[in-house]
Amino acid sequence: MDDMYVFVVRGPSSRYPRGYTWLIPVWFAVLGGVVILASRRADDQLPLWLAATELGSMVIAGLILIGVLRTVRRNAFRVNANGIWLGCRTTRRRPRLRQVHLAWPDVAQVRMIRRHYGMVIEISLGPAARLVEPYSLGRQALLLAGVLVMPFGFGRGRPGITAARSDPPRYLVKLCDVSPPELREVLARLAPPTVAVRVLAKPLLPRLRPMPRQQSVLPPMGVPLPLAGSTSDVSS
Repeated sequence: MDDMYVFVVRGPSSRYPRGYTWLIPVWFAVLGGVVILASRRADDQLPLWLAATELGSMVIAGLILIGVLRTVRRNAFRVNANGIWLGCRTTRRRPRLRQVHLAWPDVAQVRMIRRHYGMVIEISLGPAARLVEPYSLGRQALLLAGVLVMPFGFGRGRPGITAARSDPPRYLVKLCDVSPPELREVLARLAPPTVAVRVLAKPLLPRLRPMPRQQSVLPPMGVPLPLAGSTSDVSS
């Protein structure tokens, strides 16, 4: 049996869809509006200082909840000689909705950069890789709207870690308690020689800048274009 290496993923992407944390301010804004309306209708029974205290407490609770979700840790990155698994293990009948398998032939390059909590790893895919496409904007908005109304009954959708980013196709994962040299040593034993493993010295941007497209430069007006098959330069 092949050795399986398990690493800890930081953040809510291992369990919740992208944009889930942005719902927290909306929930607390609605609760704050309810408190303001209740204080206006009960001026004699609800003092103003009590309403202000409740609003301050909800702001603190919202910040704590966001901080917890941003720093939560789960075992959602596994790697062995067969490839990389992203997402938490599950006993559901359809585990593909909660995790994704990246076989080594589908991986083109792996890049890593150190962070204070560990590292960020970027997994670039080859042109023949089968992607787990993210939800469209309309479907993502519908999902978040349903979670906003029914946070426990509507479902959480596909975790953000299992949906590939586009242009170029890749995955970005935040890992804890591991350094780039340590992970590079593990990948050097498991990944085939066709997979390039690099450690970056500069910060890895959340969205890497694509290579600029080459633009054709037209000659000035009045200058004839060269004929097809001609290798002579255009005179100015």
